[in-house]
Amino acid sequence: MESLLSQAEIDALIMASETNIRTYDFRRPSKFNKDLIRTLVLVHENLARLLQSYLSAGLRTWVQINVRATNQFTYSEFTQLMPNPTVALSFKLNPLPGICLLEISPNVAFAIVERVFGGPGSDEQPQRELTEIELGIIQRVVRDTFGPMKEAWRNVADLDPSIEAVDTNPVFIQTGGPTEAVAAITLAVEIGEHLGHMTYAYPYSTVEPVLSRLSPQSWLADAKLRSPSEEESLRRAVQEAPLSLTAQLGTARIRLGEFLALEVGDIIRLDTRVGAELPVFVGTKLAFHGRPGVVGSRMAVQITRRAF
Repeated sequence: MESLLSQAEIDALIMASETNIRTYDFRRPSKFNKDLIRTLVLVHENLARLLQSYLSAGLRTWVQINVRATNQFTYSEFTQLMPNPTVALSFKLNPLPGICLLEISPNVAFAIVERVFGGPGSDEQPQRELTEIELGIIQRVVRDTFGPMKEAWRNVADLDPSIEAVDTNPVFIQTGGPTEAVAAITLAVEIGEHLGHMTYAYPYSTVEPVLSRLSPQSWLADAKLRSPSEEESLRRAVQEAPLSLTAQLGTARIRLGEFLALEVGDIIRLDTRVGAELPVFVGTKLAFHGRPGVVGSRMAVQITRRAF
């Protein structure tokens, strides 16, 4: 006959097992492991570079995009964190299953709309929902960015993204199950003077069919197989990105009263000597030094040396 454990032995087993107990919330399954998140970050670092080139050329202004944060939520938690109003597009990564989300902060959305309509991208932006026409512009721009998205995901799968719906109120966003785990990759976006973000949210059911392709080793190995023609195409795309180049003739300090009294024909004495080199800025960065001149009927600057 088998002997029974004594109460002291039972207590000792319980105390030994308590050190290994971990709390698990079945409403928040942690299905996205660190390797999977790391690969998604690599995919979106590539996407950020491609989007930066595309939007710089398309909007004809300075655009900076980089990966800012990664998080894991349930669908309901992610939608509850969205501001109201916002701009949220649900889309599919065909042929993969599931509904993905793209949330665009309103200041970025308004900056895109203003640039598309030929505006300067003013500092002041309206505090309201986008109109139907403005939402149509955002949908068109996002649909055009599916080209860079397909390229960024090329090492994982041959995808054909498509927009399912667009909403400005998170309450009406149609998604998958509210408790399904989603990986949220947030890109910091700077368009001219406007700062904001774009967040891509992928449910686990969408990435599950391509898990083997999302291992860091597999993704990085395939990334090294880029053909020379693809590298040349990418190089040309980057070279076509517009940059703002400014030569500063000089500066001057005057009193406010003198400024208010300025009239056409008045002369302001600058602090730059005649024939001295001028600082040449690319965007806001000092990049070169040069000398002013004229080419035909146009003013020009001749680059004399690098500033770094």
